[in-house]
Amino acid sequence: MKSILSIIFLLSVLILGAQDKNSSLGLRGGGLSGMTYKFVDQDFKAVELILGYQKGGMRLTGIVQKFTPVGVHRIANLFVYSGLGAHAGYVQFDERKTKTVDGIEYYSYQKVYSPVVGADIVIGLEYQFESVPFNICLDYKPYMEFFGEKLFRMDFWDIGFSLRYRINN
Repeated sequence: MKSILSIIFLLSVLILGAQDKNSSLGLRGGGLSGMTYKFVDQDFKAVELILGYQKGGMRLTGIVQKFTPVGVHRIANLFVYSGLGAHAGYVQFDERKTKTVDGIEYYSYQKVYSPVVGADIVIGLEYQFESVPFNICLDYKPYMEFFGEKLFRMDFWDIGFSLRYRINN
């Protein structure tokens, strides 16, 4: 199921990305690892989609970002960005069940899938190479989510590294 959704995401992004001049597609490694697609317009505003895998499940995250160039001549293609977004998907976890028979407790575990929805914040650095059509990113993306293993959960340690190929460079 994960591979089918990944292929659908990849094909739809490639079709959409062929229309844009400032779009990039690549991989993100970190707390949420998977495929990433980003479109940046002329006003340095961006939309990033991440189809990622985490905790035995899958999430689709959408984040609206604002880019600010770091005005240093030696590093002309370095940008700082921040943004807000949301995610939806599912997680997998083991649910513990107990049963008492003749005064002896027996434990069993069952795999449970649960939907999750949540909100994301991101801040990061992106460098766009001039001579090759790639960019690299380092970001910090804390999030909170509802449902899943707990009714409410926050994760402050989703740090990721992305490598993307610029489409229609």
